[in-house]
Amino acid sequence: MRTFWEFEPNRVLCYDPIMGRSYCPETKGFLTENKVKMHVEVNADGLLGKAYPVKRIPGIFRIAVLGDSFTSAEAAVPDKKFAGVWEKNLSSKIPAGVEVINFGVGGTGTWQQSQMFHIKARKYKPDVTVIAFCWCNDVGNNIDKFKSGDMNPLLDEYKVGWLKVLQAKRKNFNKWLWNNSALYQFTRTKYNHLEHYFKRMFLPDYMKKVPSPDKKIPKPGNAEVDKKNTPKYLKDTASIFDDLFFFDSEGWELTRKLFVKLKQEVLKNGGNLAVIHFGGHHQYRNFPVLPVKQFDAFLESEDIAHFNAFDLFIKIDDEFLSKNFIPNDGHFNETGHRHFAEFSTKFLLDQIEKADSNL
Repeated sequence: MRTFWEFEPNRVLCYDPIMGRSYCPETKGFLTENKVKMHVEVNADGLLGKAYPVKRIPGIFRIAVLGDSFTSAEAAVPDKKFAGVWEKNLSSKIPAGVEVINFGVGGTGTWQQSQMFHIKARKYKPDVTVIAFCWCNDVGNNIDKFKSGDMNPLLDEYKVGWLKVLQAKRKNFNKWLWNNSALYQFTRTKYNHLEHYFKRMFLPDYMKKVPSPDKKIPKPGNAEVDKKNTPKYLKDTASIFDDLFFFDSEGWELTRKLFVKLKQEVLKNGGNLAVIHFGGHHQYRNFPVLPVKQFDAFLESEDIAHFNAFDLFIKIDDEFLSKNFIPNDGHFNETGHRHFAEFSTKFLLDQIEKADSNL
């Protein structure tokens, strides 16, 4: 079969009965994204990178990082991701050392990241839990999960019935077949194409894309569009894809509740919550205005420590900005991870000092 069919990249994401997706424990293999080939290893607890003991080592400060594909950063080796750079930089400044455990999972929002804290991160007893919040699609992911009727972290829905357990076993066996059988890959790929075709035909209104706001087109002879006149969404529609731009939308209302709920759980576990927010490459130029100031004001009102990396990246000049992202992808490359970590290291040092002063 492999003679006539190119063997597809490995799949390292497994079905999780609560979160919907998480990394398959003790899995490794090569992935390909936008022609970039990378080797990925998942440890025994289903986290990318090296393993950490659950039991704390006395004196060592511990940070848990929750986030999406920017945080999991499958295209970067562990010590080059911003979580790895944080660990190195912070440990050089804190004599006893700092552990930064990466709980990021691609394709997740605050909804699933709250579940990740409950399921895995809290047993590690982190001093500080950081949510790396991306303006890309986290809000949309949250409202999608809510409307899909998934297990709800706001209602502490963590009990998994036998039917979901069997479903997880079946789906994860299929994942094993994908990674080990070219014949299964061939038949499954053809089936997936057909399945996605019919799903697109019957999308509910909230899953339909909204038209992009009109962008100004430069007139002949003009060098470029005035960057101050950014496109703007005028109305919050039934679609989940424009909720991001309206801080009073259903998606943002849900997201705010998730942050408040997570803060309560983190405090109950003996730690502090902090938020660092940033955008994807496409959001820093000629993009509709985002409610960044409203988000900062909300976090301030809830006494949640926060750092606005979005405004730092938006100030970078055009030529240098692109050097922080993978071409045709939008995620951080190694340079972007390093700069993101450098921007926010002082903020994390402040959180460590704050946590130590409360002991």
